[in-house]
Amino acid sequence: MRNREVVESASIDLLTELNQPFYSPAEVARLAGVHPSTILGYIHAGRLYAIKLSERTYRIPNKAVLKLLAPELVRPPVIIERPHAKVDLSEGDREPELPWPEE
Repeated sequence: MRNREVVESASIDLLTELNQPFYSPAEVARLAGVHPSTILGYIHAGRLYAIKLSERTYRIPNKAVLKLLAPELVRPPVIIERPHAKVDLSEGDREPELPWPEE
């Protein structure tokens, strides 16, 4: 029972520490206790979601960091199946009208 209490308190500490919307790979590496190249490897392998700002700059959203460090705290996505629902494709794949509308 003691191990569960330690995990819960560590999760609470992590939640209070994750107060930014985005993190650099170096910041995530510090939080995870690994080298920044490990985090970059996770990004390149698709294991960690990140937004590429330039050739060498990535930002990792708060939720992706939480999913990496404490997956038990992240709710899984809800998938709603509607096998008999009709999909309207008439608007989605239509070519835009010219001239372009003014905004």
